[in-house]
Amino acid sequence: MMKKIGIIFGLILVAGCLGGYSPDNRFYSLQIIGNAADKVLSSKNFSVGVKEIDLPDYLDRPQIVITESSSPEVKLAEHDRWGNDLSAMMQRIVAADLSAYLPKAEVKAKTELVENFDYLLDIQIVRMDFVWNEKAVLEAWWYLTNNDGKIIKRQKFYEEESVDKDFASFVEAESKMLGNMSYNIAQALAKVKK
Repeated sequence: MMKKIGIIFGLILVAGCLGGYSPDNRFYSLQIIGNAADKVLSSKNFSVGVKEIDLPDYLDRPQIVITESSSPEVKLAEHDRWGNDLSAMMQRIVAADLSAYLPKAEVKAKTELVENFDYLLDIQIVRMDFVWNEKAVLEAWWYLTNNDGKIIKRQKFYEEESVDKDFASFVEAESKMLGNMSYNIAQALAKVKK
């Protein structure tokens, strides 16, 4: 009898392992804007350090965040994730976008404490989420400081883009809005006298 129970239990265990389905994870990456070369804003030589992007806690995770238009509830897409640390990815994308708008400037992610730049860029993300089949939102504050630590420009950025009911549409919209914010920052840098 015990042998039969053991066999049945073993079969149930094997069936559970074989029958369970876990969907594959999908990974996404923000993209560098494509038409920045047509929008060169300055040919001045200066250096810009893009500091690590500051994210709110609810975004500082691998899962993509979804919101509901009529609810304060925030949902995490368990199988749709960022392909890299979101803060580091955004830092790299903004630096690349700024480099395209300011081709003579040296723009790079600030990674070392001892690096010196003419200007430092600090970005604080407030919102970066989307509602299914409605809109994606990017809300942020950005600050430019000179090498003396004085804030020379501070500005809020808010933009919405229509999205479909898929994550690729959201990532494309966020890439576009991040590029638009980079363009605003590049405009400010182009007007600053070194």
